[in-house]
Amino acid sequence: MTQWEDDFMRLVDSFVVETKDPKILEEISQLDRESRLLGISFYDMYCVVLQDLKGHQSLVAEFKTFMSLRKAKPVF
Repeated sequence: MTQWEDDFMRLVDSFVVETKDPKILEEISQLDRESRLLGISFYDMYCVVLQDLKGHQSLVAEFKTFMSLRKAKPVF
């Protein structure tokens, strides 16, 4: 696994754990179910969603906001 993949997975995990919005949590749950039905990893499915915005605009917007806030935080 590359460093980029590891960082992405940690960022997605943090987003999932810290998200409080029930609509976003439902979308995440839906993506998890779909990924299991397709036989792909949740992270692969998440990458697809980030690239194809149809039907998941609010999830992508929330994730982008989360990412920008994470980048703004100083690392200690």
